[in-house]
Amino acid sequence: MLKVPKISIIIPVYNREHLLTYTLDSIIGQSFTDWECILVDDHSSDTSFEVMDLYQKKDSRFKVYKRPNELKKGANACRNFGYTKSIAPLIKWFDSDDLMLSDHLNIAYQTLIEKELDFVVTDTINFDHDTAALLDKPYSFDRTQESINAENFAYVRIGWITDDFLGTRKIVDSVKFNENIIDGDEYNFFIKVLQNEVKGAFISQTLTHRRIHIDSISLKNRQNDINYMSILATLKYQTANDLVIYKNNTLIRWFLSGYMRISFDLALTRTGLPYKKESFKLICKYHSIKRGVAFLLAIFLGIYFKKGYNIMKYARK
Repeated sequence: MLKVPKISIIIPVYNREHLLTYTLDSIIGQSFTDWECILVDDHSSDTSFEVMDLYQKKDSRFKVYKRPNELKKGANACRNFGYTKSIAPLIKWFDSDDLMLSDHLNIAYQTLIEKELDFVVTDTINFDHDTAALLDKPYSFDRTQESINAENFAYVRIGWITDDFLGTRKIVDSVKFNENIIDGDEYNFFIKVLQNEVKGAFISQTLTHRRIHIDSISLKNRQNDINYMSILATLKYQTANDLVIYKNNTLIRWFLSGYMRISFDLALTRTGLPYKKESFKLICKYHSIKRGVAFLLAIFLGIYFKKGYNIMKYARK
């Protein structure tokens, strides 16, 4: 009979041959040992798959897969696929270049079980890859005061990275990582998780070291301002669209307003807008037809005359 572990750790991997061993060793070094680790290779061009396979051969708790060719390339497709291969009642997402401190899983697991929670959120500190010096935290807020809900998360009054979350299979089973989003995927994912009645808590203890290095996808995305604006516009539209099934009209309008603001900035640079037609339909539905038309007019004026700010301001109200 197959033994079911208590926690499934799911990690997408792409070209991490020089960092992956540190991450996997930090998982092996956990004081909590009842886990499986699903590693999904996104068709790396280096020896990452061979490294993963080596760990699988010496420790059966590691299970290694390649992203099926028919699935879209990217970490999100790898996470979604990895989830289908996992079997534990608790799910732990993690990144292939970060480090778990030795009591990470134990503290998260014990807190969730003892308090009968749906999920817990641990804390993380960044560290410099070259010097190993500890830096700042990804998010800074009073973890004893702020409530965990979708609005606070969306407005970044609270926040956490992918690594911080440990949750029950039940609350993530109907939620997928949006495979059209390049950056901010965890932001989109956890907003969707928080649409449901879920009980979570912060653990005010640093249990992850997040590596900051030149090959970080987030840092690479921020190197080109125009490209990053397009990524943000995609995030805003996709999140608004994903929230339609939850009927959260307040957040849908808020994300659409953000999409319009960024789109106007892109129009001024004469850059094509992602999801312009699709967003127009949503704007008409959740704002009004007048504001949808105003949005398109402002974009036209921005592209051809570098004007239209006041019209866009009206569209976003």
